[in-house]
Amino acid sequence: MHWRVGKGSESANGAGEATARGGKGSSKTTRSQRTNKSYKVYVSGRPTIDDVERASRGEKTKSMGVVEREAPYRLTRDEREAWERAKRRGGLETRSASRDGLARRRFPLVNTHRAYCDAVGMVFVCTEQDVGGGEDCVVVDVSTLRASEDGDARARLSELAIALGASAEDLCGDEEPLMAQMRYVAAMEGGFERTALVEVLEGDAEAEPAPSESEIAAARDAVSAAADRVREMKDSGKSNADDDVKAGVRCLLEAKAKLGAMEAAAEKTSAAANEAAEVDLEAELKRIEEAARRSLVELPIHGLPERYMRFKCPDRPTAKALSKAIAKEDLAPLLLEV
Repeated sequence: MHWRVGKGSESANGAGEATARGGKGSSKTTRSQRTNKSYKVYVSGRPTIDDVERASRGEKTKSMGVVEREAPYRLTRDEREAWERAKRRGGLETRSASRDGLARRRFPLVNTHRAYCDAVGMVFVCTEQDVGGGEDCVVVDVSTLRASEDGDARARLSELAIALGASAEDLCGDEEPLMAQMRYVAAMEGGFERTALVEVLEGDAEAEPAPSESEIAAARDAVSAAADRVREMKDSGKSNADDDVKAGVRCLLEAKAKLGAMEAAAEKTSAAANEAAEVDLEAELKRIEEAARRSLVELPIHGLPERYMRFKCPDRPTAKALSKAIAKEDLAPLLLEV
């Protein structure tokens, strides 16, 4: 029982005592926290099939963030028939020849089917049929699997394509989803500037060579020599207004700045500084990795980068056979879940 401070909460002896309720900053939990199964765990960003169906009809979804703003999802009658075929066969077929980055915004069928693949946890397969009857392309997006590592799965898809006589092009390279998301999170936190953490994640960070003791000693001697020259000129009766004294002071300041930079670099590359920097870097990498894992799970599919593979097929029967084989392939054992 919770007591409130005030007239209505006074006990029989007049000693009403306030009791802290659950919530932020309290050791107790609220009823919603105790009954919510997703409390302190990742909240899935996958939409429900019902929300995808609602989006395909142009209706308001029950959950927020299911659809991308300014991107079309509402299907026409012909597009709905094509989508129903895609759900049965496991792959979508389009006759678009567009290859630009805005193509997905102009095709509600592609947007809706990608959201559906995310909802059911299957790979997105789309066969781009050449209008002129030439080579068809099977485009696969493995981002709908929401895995932290999918290299083995992509290798398996390439094997299927090569076995059927198609050429494989992996647009993901050698980068795994988790590492790509870590780079994105680090770049976003740094204002998309090339920070030291981004360089470490990209493997471009190079340690600056530390100056040697002899170099630091030579810099100190240069500072002493420049100071002696300025002192001699002033002892001879010259003032700071003279040009040669001004030039000597400039040389002295430059020598001091060079010495300070060398001493700072030596201190930065010392054993204690390196150990502290490694500890800080390790903590930052752990934090970035946790944020990346959470975003891979909780972000809607349109908020995640596409991970495309493109397979060029010599003819349409090969494209249909490859699309069917990819849809039937069980990739779950080859994935590393987040």
